[in-house]
Amino acid sequence: MNDLLIRRARLMDEPGTVDVAIKDGYIVAAGGGVAGSARQMIDAAGRLLIPAFVDAHTHLDKALTASREGVASLAEAIEDFQRRSRKMEKNDFLDRGRRVLKMALSHGTTAMRAHITVSEALGLRGIEAALELKREFAGKVELQVFAMAGEGEPVPASPLQELLEEALRLGADGLGGAPYLSEGMREWVNYIFALAGKYNVPIDLHVDETDAPTVASLEYIAAKTVQTGYQGRVVASHCCGLAAVDDARAAQAIAAVKDAGISVITLPSCELYLMGRQDRGLVRRGVTRVGELQAAGVNVAYASGNIRDAFRPFGNADMLEEALITAQVLQMGTPLELKKVLEMGTYNAAAAIGLNDYGIKAGGRADLVLLDASSPAEAIIGQVEKVCVIKGGRVAARNDKKSDIII
Repeated sequence: MNDLLIRRARLMDEPGTVDVAIKDGYIVAAGGGVAGSARQMIDAAGRLLIPAFVDAHTHLDKALTASREGVASLAEAIEDFQRRSRKMEKNDFLDRGRRVLKMALSHGTTAMRAHITVSEALGLRGIEAALELKREFAGKVELQVFAMAGEGEPVPASPLQELLEEALRLGADGLGGAPYLSEGMREWVNYIFALAGKYNVPIDLHVDETDAPTVASLEYIAAKTVQTGYQGRVVASHCCGLAAVDDARAAQAIAAVKDAGISVITLPSCELYLMGRQDRGLVRRGVTRVGELQAAGVNVAYASGNIRDAFRPFGNADMLEEALITAQVLQMGTPLELKKVLEMGTYNAAAAIGLNDYGIKAGGRADLVLLDASSPAEAIIGQVEKVCVIKGGRVAARNDKKSDIII
């Protein structure tokens, strides 16, 4: 007997409806007229069933810290967090992170990668809290914790080196940072690759989050990836500078990214808020060249990034909400394009952070979301309810939004 049987579900790639049988946390069959019984039955009634959302780039340590005054630039946002972090205690990180993870789960996200800042001022308090949340939410949200070198450090020197290595010893899943912010960009990239290699962990870097026409760090990271044999284990997030260079320069950098097997995470809602603030007249959006990257065969995903903090005072840890913003800013509005956007927050994001056995197929992990829509276009445009969120074959959340017109 199966644990769960979902009847009459509509998939992104199927014209009709299918049945999905689940046992021991995995899909055992997916197709038309799946036979057998189950302890629990769900009638999808033609609604859209998708693999659960994967939020491949978040900042749990910064989330829910937005001030009333706000900030005027990325540099001010970094300074704001550095100032606040000196006073943040572990329980503060735990409380805010717990709230965000619950929000994310209710909106259909069951896997998340969190970049947690490590600095001399902050120490490892954020890392320790994130690792505790990882254990607490095991079986609900699969949390990957990446130690992010403090922004703006000139060179990778002690005691920051010792803190990053200790973060990995404590159990951090990978290494991140923003080397482009430092005059010692190459030294930082070299150090991160060396340390990641020592502990055999993946790398996820903030890259050229700037309006300046530069792809210097992106190209150097691509070259370093090939040199160290790290293809398929590196993610480059933001890549805003790629949108500011000319077409020929961009094509050269994109080819290097493809050859290095690097996945790119775009964060449209964050870029729209932070980038182009010094522009007058035609204000740039700052979002990377998603279309060209995809055409070249680069895996591209979108993510929420910052949630209600100094970097972006908006966001609800809702990947369907981020899909709507992404679709509009990328001008992807046809049914086929909207399907591709939904894939960017599911299949592409899962590939970027290395999730195995992902997808609605026999042998796939039973992490699913039933949307109150019949198509990706209807789901994104209508911002429909996530009727049912399933994690490991068990119902983790139910949502029921109703409106009554009384006039």
